[in-house]
Amino acid sequence: MEGASGARRRRRPTTRAHEKPMRAILSTIHRWIGLIAGAYFALAGLTGVVLLYRSEIDAWLNAGLKGPSRPAHEGETFRPIDALLAAATDRVPADGKPVFIHLPKSDDGYFDLIYSHPSGHGHPAIGQIVVDPYSGAITGHRVIADPNDRLAEPFVMLIMHLHYTLLAGEIGETIAGLAGLALLGSLASGLYLWRPLAGPWRRALFFKRGAGPDRILFDLHRLTGAYVAPLALVIVVSGVCLIFGAQTGSLIAPFSSVSEHMLPQGLKSEPPRGRPPIGASAAATAVDGLFADGRLMSIAPPNGADGVYRVGKHADGEVYETETKRIVSVDQYSGAILWVQDPREFTVGERILEWRFPLHTGEAFGAGGRAVMTVFGFTPTVLFLTGIVRWRRKKRARHVLPSSRATPNL
Repeated sequence: MEGASGARRRRRPTTRAHEKPMRAILSTIHRWIGLIAGAYFALAGLTGVVLLYRSEIDAWLNAGLKGPSRPAHEGETFRPIDALLAAATDRVPADGKPVFIHLPKSDDGYFDLIYSHPSGHGHPAIGQIVVDPYSGAITGHRVIADPNDRLAEPFVMLIMHLHYTLLAGEIGETIAGLAGLALLGSLASGLYLWRPLAGPWRRALFFKRGAGPDRILFDLHRLTGAYVAPLALVIVVSGVCLIFGAQTGSLIAPFSSVSEHMLPQGLKSEPPRGRPPIGASAAATAVDGLFADGRLMSIAPPNGADGVYRVGKHADGEVYETETKRIVSVDQYSGAILWVQDPREFTVGERILEWRFPLHTGEAFGAGGRAVMTVFGFTPTVLFLTGIVRWRRKKRARHVLPSSRATPNL
C-alpha cells in the first residue's frame, strides 16, 4: 500500500508537467495580447470611469448651460412642451433638422433639443439647444458631436468617442471591438496560467508571505486579474456586443427574435385630410393615457409630412436608467397609437440586446453597480502597468544573467 501511494505521489508531478509546453505557449500569447490590447484596455477603463459620471461632469463644466432650473414663483410648473419646442426650434440653423427632445428629469432639470446639420465634410454635426423649462428662455447652444473635428466637442463627448472609437470613427470602433475580442483571449489564458501547476489551491488565492518586490509585483498582477476576471468578462463581452451590434443580433436571431417587438422603420401617419398636426404636447398626452407609470423622457418629432412622433416614456423597473426602451409611435394628425415598443414584452433575444449597455455601465444595478464599476475601471491600468514592469524586469534579467555567468569570480 505504501509503495502504491508513493508511486502515485511520484507520478502526479509528471502528469502536470505535460502542461508546461501549453503554459509556455499561453504565457507568450497572454504577454503579447497584454502589451498590445492591454494599452487599450487601460484607456477604456479610465475613460469608462469618467463616463460613469458623464452627466454630473458635463453639468459641472457647463453650469451656465445646464445649471439647475428654478421657478420664478412658488408653485410654478413647466411650460407646455410645444412652447419649449418652438423656442428651441427658432434657434436651429436654417439647414438644421430637429432629431429629438429630452424632457427634464427632475424639477430642476432642463429641456433640450438635439438637431443635426451638414458640416461641409460629408458627416453631419449634432447640435444641442438648452431651454429653461420654467421661463422658456434659451440657456445655451452648442455642438455636441462633430465627426470631422472631435477635439471641438465637449469634454464628455470627446471622452465617449475616445472610449469606443479611439477618435478614429468607424475604423477605430472596429479596432476597439477587435481589441475586446483579443482581451477575451487574454482573460482565458491568464486564468489558465493563474491555476497552480502543482500544490494547494490556496497558494493561488493570496499573496506569498515574506515575498520580495518581484514576487509581490507578480502576485499583484495575477490576483488582480483573477479576482476581477468574472466582472471583466461581463464588461468586455457586453462592450464587444455593443460595437458589433448587427453581428450580435445575427447570432441571436436563429434562437430568439431580436425584432418582434421593436419599433419598425417606415411607420407613417395617415394623410392629414385638412387636419393640422396635433403637436408634441398632445402626443405626450396620448402616451400618458396609454401608460400611467413611469416618466416622459424624450420625443422625436415627425420626419416630414407623413412622419410620426416617437415618444419615450421610462417604465418603472426598467433596466435602463439614463434612457428608455419603451417607445410609442403616434400619428401626427390623428393622435392614434401606431406601435408600442414595450420592454416588458421583449423576447429573450430582444432582452439580451437590451441588457448590453446597462451591464456594460453597471447602471442595471443602480448606485451600487456604478460604485463597483468605478473601482473596476482602474484595474486594467493596474494589470497593464504591473505586466509591463514584470516583463521588462524579466527581459533585463535574461540579458544580465548570461553575462554574469561569463564573468569569473575574481
